[in-house]
Amino acid sequence: MGEDFWFWALTLGVAVLGGGALALRWLQVARLIEDTPTSRVRSAAQGYVELSGRGLPLEGTRNPAPLTLRPCVWWRYRIARKQEGRSGRGDSWQTVASGQSVQPFLLDDATGRCIVQPAGAEVMTSEATTWYGDTPWPTGAPGAALTRPGERSYRYFEERIYEQERVYALGEFRSHGRDPGLDLQAATAALLAEWKSDQARLITRFDADRDGKISLAEWGRARGEARRAVEKQQADRPPLATLHVLAQPESGQLFLLAALPEGDLAKRYRRKAMLAFAGFVVAVYALGWLLQRASG
Repeated sequence: MGEDFWFWALTLGVAVLGGGALALRWLQVARLIEDTPTSRVRSAAQGYVELSGRGLPLEGTRNPAPLTLRPCVWWRYRIARKQEGRSGRGDSWQTVASGQSVQPFLLDDATGRCIVQPAGAEVMTSEATTWYGDTPWPTGAPGAALTRPGERSYRYFEERIYEQERVYALGEFRSHGRDPGLDLQAATAALLAEWKSDQARLITRFDADRDGKISLAEWGRARGEARRAVEKQQADRPPLATLHVLAQPESGQLFLLAALPEGDLAKRYRRKAMLAFAGFVVAVYALGWLLQRASG
């Protein structure tokens, strides 16, 4: 058997394994999207959840797309340079710059707001733009360079999720806020320690039998009064807002962000699964044919 046989056998074997794995994976993602109920930010359980709402920038921040400068909450870009082919080979494109957004943004579903930390997410956008130019960084808007066919030495690609665009999310949901019970205990203990630092005033205030000492019963009354004072102080204080965060699950579960409706997103993953399965079938058939031919 020649080198060509082993090359094609290895290539088809990788195609069989890769196509089968991708088909299963994308089918599982489609089922996960369809089977996971959508939660509301205000009442979402802690843990792995599905959310849907408008994407908004955090207060005081901006996140424009780097190539088009359009107002976004998330972006991804890639710049490639044309490499002329040699020995009859066609031209190719080599990536010279790329990047994607990791800046947090807000997801607002009308019941509350959640901070989305997109680092590590699998992201699908509803819009992507490809255009060409003759500079390492685009100097014109998308479409402008297409009118000059000779200036195509660089290719620009950018995906965006815009401000106010609807965002679908699957990820780890966590709420951060104060524990009222712990706050009450700590504040009561601190107030009692402050009272104990002034023994003369403490005795004047709580020594009911005037024996110059604080008995256990009198100390119990002091604790009760300190607790009531702290409770009143906390009741008069404005409540602290609870901070909700959606991020990449530590368990390794899928972290997905998409600017697509849930139904369209599931259909897109099912189409990807069908294409991968078709590639798997073709690769199995070709590998079988190759092995049969080699053995015959």
